[in-house]
Amino acid sequence: MTPAQAVSYTEDYWRGADILTKRFICASYGETPEWCDELPGKVEVPKSIAGVLAARQQAAQEREAAAKAAADIIAARTALAKRVKSGRASSKDVEMLVEQAKAGEQEAMELIAWMYAQGLSPERKDEDELSELAYIWYGKAYLAGAKEVKVNMDQLWPTLSETQQNRIVAFFDKKT
Repeated sequence: MTPAQAVSYTEDYWRGADILTKRFICASYGETPEWCDELPGKVEVPKSIAGVLAARQQAAQEREAAAKAAADIIAARTALAKRVKSGRASSKDVEMLVEQAKAGEQEAMELIAWMYAQGLSPERKDEDELSELAYIWYGKAYLAGAKEVKVNMDQLWPTLSETQQNRIVAFFDKKT
């Protein structure tokens, strides 16, 4: 019996393993996981245990830095959402929000839609135009995966004129 056959782990466990462990599993006898074909052909092997330890420490530092960056992004987004919802968002805040939304961030799309639905807009627009924009941004967020915005879309749709509804349908027809 080989080491790979001696212990049964889930495929998710092995997907999270380091590259050397994956290579060992894929080189062992017996049935190998499907993901073995995805591994690179050549693997850089450290020359000493000190090299392995240094690589692991560097990987841990990189994971820690990525987690901190993610936490910073979440904190900044939360602060931005509070400023927007309190009506204290600056034009720079709105620009940043639009950039995030255009980059595909569904939370940013939803926040822009909410702003328009509440009549909070940096530009002077009439209420009908804001409702149409709100629906469009909710629609973009929905298509990006924010399924919870469907409730807001369903509430907005009957308030839109037939002309607005036709424009929205044409807008999304062009996108798909």
